[in-house]
Amino acid sequence: MDEQEKIRAAKLIHEKARYYRGRFLNSVACIEHDIAHILTEYFCTSDHGKRKIFYEDIVTRAFFSLNRKKDILMRIVQADYPLYWKENQKVLSAFQEILEFRNQLAHSRVDVSGEVLARPIKEGIGFTDWKDGKPITEEDFNEWEVKANMISSCLTDIKRLLPYKQVKPE
Repeated sequence: MDEQEKIRAAKLIHEKARYYRGRFLNSVACIEHDIAHILTEYFCTSDHGKRKIFYEDIVTRAFFSLNRKKDILMRIVQADYPLYWKENQKVLSAFQEILEFRNQLAHSRVDVSGEVLARPIKEGIGFTDWKDGKPITEEDFNEWEVKANMISSCLTDIKRLLPYKQVKPE
C-alpha cells in the first residue's frame, strides 16, 4: 500500500468514525434531555417557576452527570413503578453499557495503524480505548443504536406514567 492509499484509507476510516460518533452521541444526548425532563416533572410537579429553575440551573448543568441522572431515574422507576421495572429491567439495565460505549466512542482515538489501513473498512472501525481496538462493524453499531432506541422507548413510557405512582398491595 503506497502513501496515497494509506492517506485515502485513513480519511475513510475517520469519516466513518465521525459518522458513528455523531449518530450515537446525538442519540445519547436526546436520552439525557428526556431524563432531565422526567426528573424535572417528577420533582417539580406543580410550580412552573420551580420547574424552570430546576431544569435550567440543576438537572441540565455539567455537575449533574448523565450517570447520576440515570441512577436517580432507576431508583424512581424501581420505587414508584415496580411492575414497569420488572417488565423492563433488562432494557433499562443496558443503560450502563450504553454510557460506557458512549464514553469510549467520545474519548477514544481512531485506530489508523498500518494493519487497520490495509483492512477493508466493512470489517469495522477500531477505537483505541474500546475493547483494545476491536473493530466495530456496521452491524455492531446498529445493535448499539437499537439498545439506545429501546432506552428512548422506555423513557417515553415513563413520561406517560408521571405523575402517577403504582399503588403497592399491602
